[in-house]
Amino acid sequence: MLKQGILFGVGVGPGDPELMTLKAVRTIKEADVIALPKTDEQYITALEIIKAVVDISQKEIIEIYLPMTRDEDTLRSSHQKAGLQLAELLDQGKNIAFLTLGDPSIYSTYIYIHNWLLQEGFHVQLIAGVPSFCAVAAKLNMSLCKGAEPLHIIPASYHHNDDYLDWDGTKILMKSGKSLKKIIDTLQTKGLIENSSMVERCGMDGEKVYKNLSDVNPGSSYFSTIVVKDKEKKQ
Repeated sequence: MLKQGILFGVGVGPGDPELMTLKAVRTIKEADVIALPKTDEQYITALEIIKAVVDISQKEIIEIYLPMTRDEDTLRSSHQKAGLQLAELLDQGKNIAFLTLGDPSIYSTYIYIHNWLLQEGFHVQLIAGVPSFCAVAAKLNMSLCKGAEPLHIIPASYHHNDDYLDWDGTKILMKSGKSLKKIIDTLQTKGLIENSSMVERCGMDGEKVYKNLSDVNPGSSYFSTIVVKDKEKKQ
């Protein structure tokens, strides 16, 4: 009987190929199949990151369509379809490296497929990657937290109120998307605009660093991360 393959959810970091881990590089090199999330810009970004480090010209490459929607039925259906597509390859004994930006355990669409296959009895593993907010902090040359300071990771576009901005500690606002203008207006209202910084497309082509959010274009890229420090603690 053919030995079942393993699915690896590989975090390839936020965009800079030099931030890929040695383990991620090795896993991709050893994999039989490279799975790419087909979500327009994310698909292109993940592919460009690994091509700068690993020769994948001889690899079998498949696209996994993951729609950009919040409709639960559509998402559930697409995740199951993706799981079945990967399961067929795993049953052939092939090891698969499924690429995901940043770290697969942080707001990654991949994790739904991972969990579905895990429940179906397949062998799946996560390969940690550098999270985007850590790369952003390095680019801003600042500490995110120290001592007893808390750190909050907020999917900003999902929140319908702004209470999180009143929490003690550093706030990381991810997935701001179309909510960016509203977020900036709220930061201004709460007197936090001077304590906020942002990096757009960190480590990618077109990277922009904003120490002053008044200069930010509301139409900035989906790949934008805002760091909000406590008023008395901005660096």
